[in-house]
Amino acid sequence: MMKVIGLAGSPRRKGNSTTLLKAVIAGAESAGAQARVVHLNDLTFHGCQACGRCAADDACKIDDDLAPVLADLHQARIWVLAAPIYFDGVSGQMKSFFDRCYHLTYREGQIAPQLKGTRAAAVIVTYEDKPRDDYYDVAKRLAGYLKWMGDFEPVEILSEGNLGPADAAGRRPELLARAGEMGRRLVEQLTARPSR
Repeated sequence: MMKVIGLAGSPRRKGNSTTLLKAVIAGAESAGAQARVVHLNDLTFHGCQACGRCAADDACKIDDDLAPVLADLHQARIWVLAAPIYFDGVSGQMKSFFDRCYHLTYREGQIAPQLKGTRAAAVIVTYEDKPRDDYYDVAKRLAGYLKWMGDFEPVEILSEGNLGPADAAGRRPELLARAGEMGRRLVEQLTARPSR
């Protein structure tokens, strides 16, 4: 069964980015995937310590609450990453998570993707302002980082504005349906790709 991991980067368990993350996950499950959601804000973890100890065997050596999640990333064929936009970038929780993924991009002195096999992903960013191209670009940058780690194709992006109140996404059925369809489509597209 295809495994999916959802990483919620919002401090709000029921915030807009998390609501859309759960809709994508539900869509993936409807297509037969097995999924779990990790709320990064519930974990106690450090950002990358620039120790370099991961270079020898592509494993982060920091022992904290994020360590088992990083190990699970190798098993998940679909990643769903969601965060609100704060100060023109993703939340600190999501940024620190990405920093800790450095070991998936580097081995023994050279940049090289460390994840094996074909994968797919969704990147979700939400914000209060009107729709903005620069916030879409924030999500696009994260999608690019995933390709530093492995063979992620496709990587879909959902960048949604006009989500001021914390429950705004839950009151937009067309947006929830679009997110659910994204999850279903990711499973179907990845299933159709030859696994390497």
